Amino acid sequence: MIKQILLVSALAVVAYIVLLPVPQEIEKPWTLKMITLVMKVMFFIGNSFPSTMKKLDERFRPGMREKGPNVPYTDTEFDGVLVRVFDDQKTGEISTKRPAIVFYHGGGWRLGHIDMQHGLLSEYARTLGVVIVSVEYRLAPKYIFPAAIDDCTTATVAFLRRLEEFTVDPARVAVMGDSAGGNLAAAVAQRLTFDPKYEGLPKLKLQVLIYPALQAFDLQLPSSQQNGDYSTLVLDRLTTVEFMAIYLNNKPHLKTAISQNKHTTRQAKMSPKIQKLLSHDYIPDEFKQSGYTAPPAVDGDHELYEELHPVLMNPDFAPLMREDLQGLPEAYILTAQFDVLRDDGIIYAKRLEEAGVKVTWKNYKNGFHGMFGQQDTPLNSPSGIVADEDFMKFIRENL
Repeated sequence: MIKQILLVSALAVVAYIVLLPVPQEIEKPWTLKMITLVMKVMFFIGNSFPSTMKKLDERFRPGMREKGPNVPYTDTEFDGVLVRVFDDQKTGEISTKRPAIVFYHGGGWRLGHIDMQHGLLSEYARTLGVVIVSVEYRLAPKYIFPAAIDDCTTATVAFLRRLEEFTVDPARVAVMGDSAGGNLAAAVAQRLTFDPKYEGLPKLKLQVLIYPALQAFDLQLPSSQQNGDYSTLVLDRLTTVEFMAIYLNNKPHLKTAISQNKHTTRQAKMSPKIQKLLSHDYIPDEFKQSGYTAPPAVDGDHELYEELHPVLMNPDFAPLMREDLQGLPEAYILTAQFDVLRDDGIIYAKRLEEAGVKVTWKNYKNGFHGMFGQQDTPLNSPSGIVADEDFMKFIRENL
């Protein structure tokens, strides 16, 4: 019986790899299919057998901490939030104040931890000469919105109040995150800029947003239409929306309605505010050449919209929903062509520019979600290598 199960499983894997399509121009298609399959299996285990997933996670975490250069680090708490501080130089021996990056990991607000990017952040600390604070924020579904953004804000504020202790230049601090972490970085930057209670803190120099998720109102943007139905990409539309729905209110069954834009009303879709904040006109025509049609303003579930509206329109959850972006720190925004989240980043870059914020936007035409920071992993790709080099160059010149 076991042999039969293994045989069927092996045949299913082969069929998945051979038969399911990937975008024609994407890099490393076979590797991407395999990695995506493994990730889907891990998601299934996490959802169905959380205790097993926890044991697997605990088994692999020590190995993650061994990756990258041997940079000294300290696990501590900033106002009750666990953080890992990477510092490649002894503070007492430093006479010149240094830049710093506060980093929030990705994982759909429900996966990941500070060990996940340990090797990458060690590399940045050594090669860029920066102090790095990696934040271990609370995860859904146990802790839903706004737990993650509250933890990230708390840790960042505490660090900004202790910069002298770490010999950090208060004029050279950045926040950074990938995917859900990019969402949190954008939201933290907005909180620190616009909330009066943070007026006395040092101002952030940069916000680095790596293929960020910035809204859950419109899941029919061109990038979602073009890439959302590929189950062979690291992130498809239904997986994206499931993460959002769990973080939003721990209701994963809403993913179908949200993915079809049936969680909002026709009146809301056609409102001047939404037409301004999420206009598809912000997206250059070159990104609409194939696989995209302007979605009709179909009506949705009015009761559901009333339930979700307070969070959908909250910039702490969806930074794209803030109307006035003037005064935000300079932004570095990375997007990938074959990513359902591509257009969130594009729209935000365009709107920040309109608001007078300096923006560096990098789109990688053969790239995919998850390509950044993968030099020593199976997801390593030509676009990922270039993206890493571009980022390092930008930080050296601008932080």
